[in-house]
Amino acid sequence: MTVAPPIHAANERTTGILEAACRVIVREGSHGLRMAGVAQEAGVSKALVHYYFSTRQELMHSAFAFSVKRWHAAVEAALVGVGTGREKVERILLAGIEPDLPFSEQKVLWNEVWSSLRSDDTLRPLVESSYRASIDRIVELVDKGRADGSIPDAVDATAAAWRLEAIGDGLDSLLYLGLLDPERVGELLISAIERELDGPRSD
Repeated sequence: MTVAPPIHAANERTTGILEAACRVIVREGSHGLRMAGVAQEAGVSKALVHYYFSTRQELMHSAFAFSVKRWHAAVEAALVGVGTGREKVERILLAGIEPDLPFSEQKVLWNEVWSSLRSDDTLRPLVESSYRASIDRIVELVDKGRADGSIPDAVDATAAAWRLEAIGDGLDSLLYLGLLDPERVGELLISAIERELDGPRSD
């Protein structure tokens, strides 16, 4: 009879395994994720990894969900003390290109996981959920900006959020591929934010 570990011990062990899996994916790519490699990275036995995650696919899904949750928590922490809704929109979008923000390396992991969608369609709900959460948060902050006067009432929060998320994601991919440097990505992103949040143009 197998005795399950205490809940707090299980949480510590799964967190350690998921952190190790994230590091492996960032370092070696999604194709380099192996149960044995994660066990070695985490300093545990392969049997323990299998105890918590029965398959490589389950481990990858869990690592992605874990990294998304951790990243969103880091971004929310970065918003503390930021004043207006507009400033919060700028902060949340620029966070993706800031190397000093905790867990910023996980953006590499997301690019690796997204590239796996073509061969693993079961990842799609996780990716879609992540996008939806990001867009909904931007909509919420744009609405806050409209309420506090930092964003014109004429700005369509939903349309602006979708466009800004798409622009941010595209620029992040160019940064990830080394086609643009962080300074240029920041300039382009700020320009896009200004165009979206300044309201409809008369020209």
